[in-house]
Amino acid sequence: MAKVHEYLLILADGNYEITKSNGPICFEQSRQEVGGHFANFDPGVGKGFTAQINEDGSRLNLPLNGVFKDVAGNVLIGRSHGSEMWGLTPPQRDELLVRLRLNGNRRP
Repeated sequence: MAKVHEYLLILADGNYEITKSNGPICFEQSRQEVGGHFANFDPGVGKGFTAQINEDGSRLNLPLNGVFKDVAGNVLIGRSHGSEMWGLTPPQRDELLVRLRLNGNRRP
């Protein structure tokens, strides 16, 4: 049985979700996870993390966070591992939420 991987999905409205996949996802496959065309993106939150932007045209509404300045669309964040994106461990997810100032913005 594949291990479930959890990723941080930052939505255009400034909220976030924890999205799950049954294992690591490659950059091409991730289109199936949240849809749309993707552009790889360095989230600027430390070595080992990677992100992809689903460019849906909506600008991210995170005025206090310069990491996502000029980004349009949803952002999927995981761990960089070759051509794959691996899920985040709970401590990594918590660290990212603090660094990105997303505490309290989880979509119900």
